[in-house]
Order: sequence, then structure tokens, then C-alpha cells
Amino acid sequence: MKDIHDYIDLEATVLSCLLQKPELMDQCILEDKHFTKNQRIWKFMKAFYNKFHNFDLNLMCSVASSKVKLMQYIIGILEAEPLVSRFDEYQRQLISLYEESEKDKWIINKVYDATMELWVRGKTTQEFKNRIEEIYKNADELFKND
Repeated sequence: MKDIHDYIDLEATVLSCLLQKPELMDQCILEDKHFTKNQRIWKFMKAFYNKFHNFDLNLMCSVASSKVKLMQYIIGILEAEPLVSRFDEYQRQLISLYEESEKDKWIINKVYDATMELWVRGKTTQEFKNRIEEIYKNADELFKND
């Protein structure tokens, strides 16, 4: 993943767009898995929108278990100040960063396994090198943009 802060800021950017223009929820292509830092507020917003079809703060507070915590989330999200017109681009970038991180995790695990084989002398250095090249090739195939 690039920088975790960029990813988290992008999550807040997407959520801020939704708060500003709730009808964007109908165009949303993101899934729960795409939110790592803000997953609780995302799930709350999703459920709230499904019931009320808006993000009215008074209504949101009326159903929240902690009004203070909700308002802290909302204030933090609204500080992102995105361009709502770029919502689709924000979504695609969040998905791209998520997939990139999944690819990186997959590569790291495979390289670790190959390293352990090399470490215990189960593979030669040339076999290790070939395996690493194969891992990267497989990763590119597995994690193509869908």
C-alpha cells in the first residue's frame, strides 16, 4: 500500500462526499472491505441510508448509540472537504489502493514462504531467484484490474 494515511484520507473523502450528497449512495460501488479505518461509520451510514435515504444529522443522532462519538466521526469526515463531482474517481482510487495492498500482502506471504525454503537449504539460490520472479508474475495475473 502506498501510504496508509493516503488510504485513510481517501476513505474520509468518500464518506464526506456521501454526507454532502446522500444520493451518491445509489452510485456507490464500494464494499465493506474497502474501508479499513472507517468501517464502523461506513456500515452505520449504509444502514442509515437504507432506512432513511438521507444523512440528516438530527435523525442520525436519534438512532446512534453515542451521539458524541457519531459527531466526532462526522466532524472528522467533513474536514476532508472533497470535490463531490469527483466521487467516482475517489471510489475507483480507493478500490485500486485496496487491491494494491492485497497484492502486496499476497506477495509478501509468498516471498516469506520461499525465503524459509531457502533458509533451511531446501532450495538453491537460483531456484529461489526463479521462484521470486514467478511470484511477481503470478501476482500480476491474479491481481489484474477487474
